[in-house]
Amino acid sequence: MTSGSSKTDSEAYELASRTADAQRAKLPDWQRNQISDADMQTGETWFVWGFYGAMTDDIERRRRLLVAYVNNRYTDGKSSEQLFDEISKAAQEGNRLFDAIAAAGGQAYREGGDGHLANIATIFLNVSRNH
Repeated sequence: MTSGSSKTDSEAYELASRTADAQRAKLPDWQRNQISDADMQTGETWFVWGFYGAMTDDIERRRRLLVAYVNNRYTDGKSSEQLFDEISKAAQEGNRLFDAIAAAGGQAYREGGDGHLANIATIFLNVSRNH
């Protein structure tokens, strides 16, 4: 990680959005139909948190990028600040599901890969079926 980034905030948002959209489009219908919008939003924001974490280790910039992402993508539901607080708590508690999803976001940024969100959807389905 670097303390800064050669990408502007706008470029970072666009890259994260394109990556999330490309990965969401690759989800099989059976997964899309079994995951609630709220769960998908949670998974996506955790994923983007990891994506931005691979981009910069400046926590304030990472928070600002996530808040902008949520405010642009999700106009209803939880506030971006509330989501950031939940993410911070999950990160501090060592939530393994959160850690796996955020790690996939970081890997997607570093590799430019596009199969990670489908893996996340499978993780969410397995967790919801087993609880």
